[in-house]
Amino acid sequence: MHNKSELDRRLELAGVKPLKKLGQNFLLNPKICESLVAAVSEFKPSSVVEIGPGLGALTDSLLKRAWRNILIEVDSGLVEFWKKQNPTLEIIHKDALHIEWENLNLENPSVLVSNLPYSIAASLVVELSAKSHPFSALVLMFQKEVAERIAAPVSSADYGMLSVIAQTNWKISKLIDAGPQDFFPVPHVGSRVLVFTPLQTQFSKEKFLGFVKLAYSQRRKKLISNLSGSYKRPELELHFSALGLSQDSRAQELSPEQFVALFKASEKDGI
Repeated sequence: MHNKSELDRRLELAGVKPLKKLGQNFLLNPKICESLVAAVSEFKPSSVVEIGPGLGALTDSLLKRAWRNILIEVDSGLVEFWKKQNPTLEIIHKDALHIEWENLNLENPSVLVSNLPYSIAASLVVELSAKSHPFSALVLMFQKEVAERIAAPVSSADYGMLSVIAQTNWKISKLIDAGPQDFFPVPHVGSRVLVFTPLQTQFSKEKFLGFVKLAYSQRRKKLISNLSGSYKRPELELHFSALGLSQDSRAQELSPEQFVALFKASEKDGI
């Protein structure tokens, strides 16, 4: 399903309209869909989970493959649409931010794929970075500005908490860009697909997330001041010195690697 007339037919069949509150912009361009499916296939998955199948531009291609397909959809109208299309299809009627990923009992390797709604994109990346999950890879489409924040280099205008959390936990690569004309309704911004593969970490992901949130709690303040509310100032000064960090540094000046080093050094000193 890759053209506007077929999309209109499915919208009528499903009895739904694109909902702005759910960030629904349905993908139309077949080349973009082919790129996503090819990227998923690279990991030779046994299980593929798609968030927000919508009306199926991407889903149609995924369902043709031999792997196990699971759809996650929050829109009740679209859930009913897919149940009518294929009564045996595995569909979870739930907000993707409320899924216990480890409870899906996926066969490995498993891949998560989605044209993500803007409203959940950043939160989903943070959640999957901070908690255990079963995925060998993520193939996710974001609004371009969010993708740029995720992959931003240190000290750039887009670099921030999301960049640190994502880059600490994933190897991230750009797959393809999509323009507004590749969607219906036509959004105001472009999109970008990123591929994530997990990095091995030797520390508590949830505690690290709390540490980075604290570091960015007041962006204009010095990093050491933000951390001093929960960590002892004298010990922090020692750690900064040992790691070659200036006590005048702000959070956006530390690379993901420096954040990890400072977290590991400071963790034992927390209140």
